[in-house]
Amino acid sequence: ELINNVLRLYLDIFIIAYLDNILIYLENKKDYILYIKTVLKELDKYSFRLKLKKYKFYKNKLNFLGYTIGVNRV
Repeated sequence: ELINNVLRLYLDIFIIAYLDNILIYLENKKDYILYIKTVLKELDKYSFRLKLKKYKFYKNKLNFLGYTIGVNRV
């Protein structure tokens, strides 16, 4: 619930968050870096520490909370 409070302004706009898992989604690549910077800035405000090994960037398909998520499909 803490992560949802920190990122509440962006939930269901370009973020899905569950416990310590954050998914940033978008319709076009031009805003991708802006979204990442926005999320990292918010997390830094509250001194969240991130695990680099959990990061996955520029993926068209990935597993998130037991679901395979890809372009236009779950």
